[in-house]
Amino acid sequence: MSFMSGIMLAGGILFIVGVVVVVLYLITTGKRDLPFDVTDDLGTCLVLKTKDVDTAYNSYLDLKKKQNGQGMIISRIYPERLLKKYSINDSTLLWLSYEKTDSSIDPSSLDKLEYLVYDFVSVNKRSIVLLDGMEYLILQNTFEETLKFLQSLSDHIILNGAILIIPLDPASLDEKQLSLIERELETFQVNHRLMRFFE
Repeated sequence: MSFMSGIMLAGGILFIVGVVVVVLYLITTGKRDLPFDVTDDLGTCLVLKTKDVDTAYNSYLDLKKKQNGQGMIISRIYPERLLKKYSINDSTLLWLSYEKTDSSIDPSSLDKLEYLVYDFVSVNKRSIVLLDGMEYLILQNTFEETLKFLQSLSDHIILNGAILIIPLDPASLDEKQLSLIERELETFQVNHRLMRFFE
């Protein structure tokens, strides 16, 4: 083997070792990004900071299965699409929309939405609630009204031993707004590139 061939072989081996190290790093650090250990910590409100809502839906399904509890999803996605996309069964679905349907809820009626969640978690212990549509609620109300709604919702979740998951794109809020939400609720930065790698 020539000197150049030896250098190229060594370079190739170093490259492969580097790729393996990076993948192992992503696996070990990425597992801390998602709160899979919350199944023993009931009465928890989680904000998943991500643009990729699939992570939140997968976390919801995973936690619902581990808890063997009832689930509620509040979303801007039409219920039939949710059922098809995520194969959701045994969940109460509420559609954030001004359209009048059996499953819709007026996004400006935060009191009614709070009552529906409160009623659900008080009847169904160890339940999982996914609120996908925070940005929409803020647009349809004000940030302050939505924050007060979140504070009340958090109290209901804690008192009834439920788990609330909220996916939130941090870019949709200013720094002060994000800081106020982080003060109220436990937040996790989700590495969506890593999640796509493992899907």
